Amino acid sequence: MSDKCNRNDSPQSPRRRELLAASSAGAVALALGGRAAKAEDSAAGRGGETVSVAADGNYERTPLRKDTVRVTAVQSIMRAVRNTGNPQREMKANLDHMLELIDQANGFGGPQDLVCFHEQPIMGWNPWTREQALRVAIEIPGPETEALGAKAKQYGCYITFGTYAKDRDWPGHLLLNGVLIGPSGSVVANHWKTNNIRGFIPGWDIFTTSIYDVLDRYREIYGEEEVLQVARTDIGNISCAVTPGQPDVIRALAMKGLELRMSSSSGGYSVTEAQVIARHNRLWSVVCNQSVSPEQPGFPEFSGAGDTAIFDPRGQIAARARSVHEEFVRATIPMAAFRRSRALPPGVPMEMLRPVYDRYVPRDGPNRQASYLPADGADASRHFTSNRNW
Repeated sequence: MSDKCNRNDSPQSPRRRELLAASSAGAVALALGGRAAKAEDSAAGRGGETVSVAADGNYERTPLRKDTVRVTAVQSIMRAVRNTGNPQREMKANLDHMLELIDQANGFGGPQDLVCFHEQPIMGWNPWTREQALRVAIEIPGPETEALGAKAKQYGCYITFGTYAKDRDWPGHLLLNGVLIGPSGSVVANHWKTNNIRGFIPGWDIFTTSIYDVLDRYREIYGEEEVLQVARTDIGNISCAVTPGQPDVIRALAMKGLELRMSSSSGGYSVTEAQVIARHNRLWSVVCNQSVSPEQPGFPEFSGAGDTAIFDPRGQIAARARSVHEEFVRATIPMAAFRRSRALPPGVPMEMLRPVYDRYVPRDGPNRQASYLPADGADASRHFTSNRNW
C-alpha cells in the first residue's frame, strides 16, 4: 500500500526561514533533513553541488548523546479515514492513539531514545483520488507534529512516522514523507520518498510525487546534497525516506554515512530484502509495519500485517514482532561501538560500474510529474505507461 511524501523547506519559504532562525547551530538539521550545520555546506541547500561523501572512508557525524540507543518500533493498527470530506475527527482519533502508544512505549519498558511508527498512522490508506488524499494529507510542521513533538519533549526521545503530506511550496502535489521529530519537540527531518516503483498493479499506479518525479526542479531549489538525505543526529545518521525495493538508493545513502535506516511500511515488506540491505551496507535498519487492522475500510483485517523488525549490520534480526497484533518491538543499538568499527562501504568497484551505470536508460525517467499531476491511480497508470522510455 506504499505511496507518500512532503517538504516545507524551499529557500523562499517563510516557514523554513523561521525554522532555521529558531534553531541552534547544532540543530540546523531541521527542514533540511538533519545535516549538521557547517559553513562549507551552506551552499548545498541553495542549489550548490556539494555532496557529503568523503574520499578517505570516513563520514560526517554528530557526537552521540550517549553510547546506546534504545529503540521501540510500534506495530500498531491502521485506520483509514472514511469521511475525507470532513476528516478531522477520525485523524484526531488516530493521532490520539499514537500519543497513547508513545506513553506506553516510555512506560513499563523504561525511557526510549527512538519510537517508530508505520507508514500512515494518522490518516491510514485507501486508493483515494488525489483530491481525496490531499484532504487527509498533513502539513509539516502542523498540529499533528506539534502534538507528537510535545510527547517527544516530554520523554526526551525521537519519534518517526510516515505520512501523506502537502506543501504550500508544491501546490497540488501529494507527498509521502518520513518525518523525524526530535527531543526538543521540533521536526528534525522531513524526508520525501526518493522514487516510486512504477507498474504497481495493472491499471493502477502510485501518484504521490517523489523526488525523482520532479528531480530537476528539486535539485534547482534544494541542491544536490538534499536529493539523498541523511539526518545527522545525536542518536545516529538517519534516513526516514520511504525506500522499499531500492537497494541502489540505500547503497548511495550508506556512502553518505547512513547508520540507521528507518523504513515505515504498510501492507507488508520483504524481510529477506531488509536483511540483505542491512548486511550489504553494514547498517542498522528498523522496518515498522502495521498490525492486524479490523477497522480498516475496504480491506481484510490482515492485509499484510506483522513482521515489524529491527535488523543489525550483519543482516540478522535483532528483534521481531511475535504476532500480527499491536506490539512493541524493542532493541538496544550500541551506536558508539558500531561507529568505532564502521566506515563507508569499502568494496564497491566504481571504476567497473560507472561505464554501465552511465549508459543505462531506466524504463521510467525522471520529472514525470513536473508538469502533469494524475487525478487518481488509473490516470497515473495511463500517464506513466505512455511516457516510458522503453
